[in-house]
Amino acid sequence: MTRPWPRTPTQRFEHWRAEFIGHREQHAPTGRHFRVTSDYCFQLYGAHGGRSEATTLAHLGHLAEVESRIARSQRVVWDAHAAEVMVAAAEGGLEATAEALREDEQWIRRLHRDGQPVDVSSDAARWVSGVLGTCKPNPLIRAEEIWGLWLSVVGARRICTGVRDQLILELIDAGRPRTHVTRTLGWSYERFQRHLVRLEDDRTELDRRAAVGEIPGVIGLEAHRSTRKGRA
Repeated sequence: MTRPWPRTPTQRFEHWRAEFIGHREQHAPTGRHFRVTSDYCFQLYGAHGGRSEATTLAHLGHLAEVESRIARSQRVVWDAHAAEVMVAAAEGGLEATAEALREDEQWIRRLHRDGQPVDVSSDAARWVSGVLGTCKPNPLIRAEEIWGLWLSVVGARRICTGVRDQLILELIDAGRPRTHVTRTLGWSYERFQRHLVRLEDDRTELDRRAAVGEIPGVIGLEAHRSTRKGRA
């Protein structure tokens, strides 16, 4: 495939880069007007159908569907980011674009190789449009602002997987057959087993840290008992 970028940056790119540097300095420390907040991540989680309480196998199936929806939104936002980066690279070249965005050149190559047309019918595309409505017609600025939205969608997905993983542990602790949980998630049994081992290892490590007081504001059960015995 013919390279879409020139060997040296054009004057247009140099203008974009100067404008982008000013934008980044104005909106330090993140470098973007868009702010990634926990509230917005929860809002996006809810927009995809996420729930705050989950106790049943049916809820687990719902969470699996929500995660799939969020993953599709991630892809749309990623494609929108890639499109803006490619507009910049077409004027700035590979090296200058990567330097301006503080990315690796291989990342730019990946965006060029894997980016797809944006699904404009999706809710995620409308969120992208909302972000771009605050931007100057500068692809470097637009790419950076869209990346903030992508991070927010990632945050929404992490909320979803956190609720899902907690429910998995609760269902297994309650004696729910692992095959039922696996089938509800739509996973292979091998994948589920690997994931469950990681969850149980993480829980054991969290309990250990809590027991020795390594987690601020959390006192482990055994440590609490020892303190009470010491006071007796």
